[in-house]
Amino acid sequence: MAVIDIHNQLCKKDIQSRVRLIQAAEKLFADKGFDATSIREITKLAKCNVAAVNYHFGGKENIYLEVFRRHLQLLREIRIKGIQQIMSRPGPVSLETILNAFAHLFYEPLVNEQSSGMFMKLMMREMLDPHLEPELFITEMIGPVRIALGQALQQVCPDLDDKTLGLCIFSLIGQLIHTIHMQRMTNAFKGGDLPFTDREALFEHIVRFTAAGIRALEKENIK
Repeated sequence: MAVIDIHNQLCKKDIQSRVRLIQAAEKLFADKGFDATSIREITKLAKCNVAAVNYHFGGKENIYLEVFRRHLQLLREIRIKGIQQIMSRPGPVSLETILNAFAHLFYEPLVNEQSSGMFMKLMMREMLDPHLEPELFITEMIGPVRIALGQALQQVCPDLDDKTLGLCIFSLIGQLIHTIHMQRMTNAFKGGDLPFTDREALFEHIVRFTAAGIRALEKENIK
């Protein structure tokens, strides 16, 4: 066997081992939390030796960081690319179209992907017992997505100042996060017609409510 083939096989095994470790760590961190999860448990579930965590990541803290970074990067790319696709359509794009598209881009990956439930559990544990620097969330997802959405909104609402625009985005995301939490709480609820169980009706309301607020604030800036 050629040296290059042996090298490629070793690289492939390294990649596979790294992926298994991340997947195992993600499950254990979500189920048990950072402090209650040991390196030995991670490597046992991943079917790797104990030294593999240090070899690939340099310790438990770094594999925890990598678990979050992978999710944040994926969410960032989904949202930014989705915004770019909307804005690249021929012809004018309405404020409502941008808001509706972003609502779905924000919501869908967090509730429909197979791993979304695990990521939400991870986020809840991290919020209650932080082990990551807040800057991670800002640099990996919040900041870039805010810039992309802000640029799109400013194209249709050019008289909205940057500070007000930032507050509008904050308000929109707050509504969407609340929607996710409420729908998770009521997934098994069968005893009534609650207004937040109809997702599309709720999205329509959030879009209309947010668009009306943005336009009203823009008018104030013009005066």
